[in-house]
Amino acid sequence: MLPRLAALVLCCSALVSAGELKLITLFSDHAVLQAGDAAVFGKAHPGSKVSVKLGAAEAEATAGNDGKWSTTLAGLKATEQGKDLIVSSGEEVFTAHDVIVGEIWVGSGQSNMEWVVKNTTTSAEAKSRPADAGLRVFTVARTPKAEPVDDVAGSWKLSAPDTVESFTAAGFYFARELRANIKQPVGIIHTSIGGTRAEAWGPKGMYADVPDAKDFDARETAGIKARAAAFEKSGKKDGKQNPVWSNGPHMNWNGMVAPLVGYSFRGALWYQGESNAGQPEAYKWVLGSMIKSWQKAWGKEFPFIIVQLPRFMARHPELAVEDSGWPRIRESMEWIADNVPGAMQSVNIDLGEEKNIHPKDKLPIGERLAAVALQRVYKTRTDGEAPRVVKSERKGDAWVLTYDRAVTLNNDGKGFGLLAADGKWVFAQAKADGVQVTVSAAGVKEPKEVRYAWANFPEVSVFSAGKDGLPAGPYRSSK
Repeated sequence: MLPRLAALVLCCSALVSAGELKLITLFSDHAVLQAGDAAVFGKAHPGSKVSVKLGAAEAEATAGNDGKWSTTLAGLKATEQGKDLIVSSGEEVFTAHDVIVGEIWVGSGQSNMEWVVKNTTTSAEAKSRPADAGLRVFTVARTPKAEPVDDVAGSWKLSAPDTVESFTAAGFYFARELRANIKQPVGIIHTSIGGTRAEAWGPKGMYADVPDAKDFDARETAGIKARAAAFEKSGKKDGKQNPVWSNGPHMNWNGMVAPLVGYSFRGALWYQGESNAGQPEAYKWVLGSMIKSWQKAWGKEFPFIIVQLPRFMARHPELAVEDSGWPRIRESMEWIADNVPGAMQSVNIDLGEEKNIHPKDKLPIGERLAAVALQRVYKTRTDGEAPRVVKSERKGDAWVLTYDRAVTLNNDGKGFGLLAADGKWVFAQAKADGVQVTVSAAGVKEPKEVRYAWANFPEVSVFSAGKDGLPAGPYRSSK
């Protein structure tokens, strides 16, 4: 059942059932509402009047024939002063206590978004900080479903020494950095499951306008039916063939995103892609379609910041480049950031662990996500995104890459490769001069292509020359 509070039990802090007035669990004690205009919605007796109040802000709605109603608390200003959110319909009253107003971000993806503060290298420092009632996290319970549902399980938690260890690390460190800069409350709605593909996080029909995804929905449906049939035939109701599973097509959307639709937020954070690295080119339309489907569901274009995958899994150290899935899916992430409305990315190619797909240092991941948000969304800083190649051309026996801002070379300029006339890649040397990097290799004449950081676990050397010192992302001249 959806949580709600009857007038006769207003003295209780827990939300309980009461008649027909219902709101989703996000509207509960300690909630954070989005500053500006915040939607409030739910169900009530068909045709009934519904009033909503938060401090001096008030709004009204009328429940439709299906009982659904929605209204907007307009002009909300960020505040750390908790107030009661009071929703009433006839004699029924719902109350959520200690509700504040600030910036809401949704954090989703697979295990690296799910990774909690307790398992990071900076957990002790995070736990040592005093409680902060202006930073709150709602963790959605892992509940994949076969069809879209109305609500999720979870609760809002205030940042404190006894709570932070269970927070999403990437989301928490993002929120902490964002809050320190904008001086407003920040709320994170965390919904992720380890090992999941992007296909699990979008609604059915999300590929309808994608030529490359022809019959994709039909194949997914057939696959689910086959799995269900095998499940029934096995007679094992807890077997691996369960037709509802966390990596099932659209099932995490159904159980962990669809119920959130309508709740007002500023933007989304996405840390995923490891499970899609085997089909890196398809990721462009898989994740691209997922982002568009989220925006369509909420009825607006909103910022969607992608964590470009850091380094992992070194192979073939004798090769100047490694043409495998991880470099290509990073490239797809960059393509999405350039071509899907609202999409952006943070570059993390200097981070990661060679033998651990779950890097434990999530602090810079969160801080770089915040840097992108501060530059692109809040416009409080002039940098935040990584340097980008804006021009690439061969000049004689060298390649000259021009970046969108001045860069510097660390690590002896390692990480570059040139394609020689004989079709072999060789290691190259690089020199930086302002916005340009010149790449050459002894004995290589008129190189055909250039690549930088093109490996699962590459050498990295190009960083912005400014105080932000952000790494430039992987690059190849031929795509």
